[in-house]
Amino acid sequence: MNTHIIKKHTLSLKKDTLKKFLYFILSIVYGAFIIASLQLQFYLGSGDINAYIHFFDEAGNDASVLTLRGDYAFRIAVFALTEFFQQSTITILSCMGFLIASITFYIYSVKVRSKQYWIYILPLFLMVFFTPIVQVLFSSGIRSGIAFTVLMIAFVYGRGVSKYLLFLLSSAIHLSMLPILSLYFLFYILNNKYFNTPFAVSLFLLLTGSFTIALGASVVHVETEVSSSMLYNLLILYVGLLIIFVNKKAQKNVYGFMSVGLILIYISGLLIDASFIRYVGNAIILYLFFLINKGEVKTIQVFSVGFAPFFLLTLYYSIANWV
Repeated sequence: MNTHIIKKHTLSLKKDTLKKFLYFILSIVYGAFIIASLQLQFYLGSGDINAYIHFFDEAGNDASVLTLRGDYAFRIAVFALTEFFQQSTITILSCMGFLIASITFYIYSVKVRSKQYWIYILPLFLMVFFTPIVQVLFSSGIRSGIAFTVLMIAFVYGRGVSKYLLFLLSSAIHLSMLPILSLYFLFYILNNKYFNTPFAVSLFLLLTGSFTIALGASVVHVETEVSSSMLYNLLILYVGLLIIFVNKKAQKNVYGFMSVGLILIYISGLLIDASFIRYVGNAIILYLFFLINKGEVKTIQVFSVGFAPFFLLTLYYSIANWV
């Protein structure tokens, strides 16, 4: 009997190891895809990646050009890595994009609950990670991508003091993580054992909190004016409505709550003429994590069908702009 149990346990461990190895390989493949995307953006002269390259090419190895700004640590790190490995800036940034994309993809992969859920969520999983507005988190906005990856590691694996140290680190790398952290703490304030707020009240409080965060962020850090087209804004509003209303239980999950809050911050930005479009990719990928953790099969199916037009349209326009 004991021998049978041991063999069964050993077989289970082997299967688990094999699955994790497969997820690791898929994560490497996704990281390679992000490198290709980054290189293509550099070649075409689009995205934030060219601003990074221009700065480092102009500055050379002269660290005296740096000022005490939010990106100070990031720029020092890039200077140090290019000097240490004797590689070009584009190579170092490509490696960074590869690492953060692979790590995030792997974290999401291993958190899928079961083989059954993999069958239902796989199409959405691939659509989310390959949708252009999520790709740019890793391939263009390298600094914010690093900060978000650190934040996800804190959310998923952080415990006690280590979690809060990772919170501080992610915020130090990029201040845009502060609104996400604000939503994180707001969730636990509204969902402690002394509160049982209904959906409408919870949504109102979240809307109020998101507008306050957007207003504060626009004052502390001046955001660019809204410049995206009406069609693109409508597409994002469409996805936002899916995130808010497909499953009302999303607001009772920390990742779903943050996702809804980030969409509301984006909408609030439209009202005060400040662009928070950077948070749309974060909102989509956080909602996917909610679905991986707590999403019901019906919710996954409905959101997948609803998300498909957004994915296809944005992918089409992205490819059209490249061509």
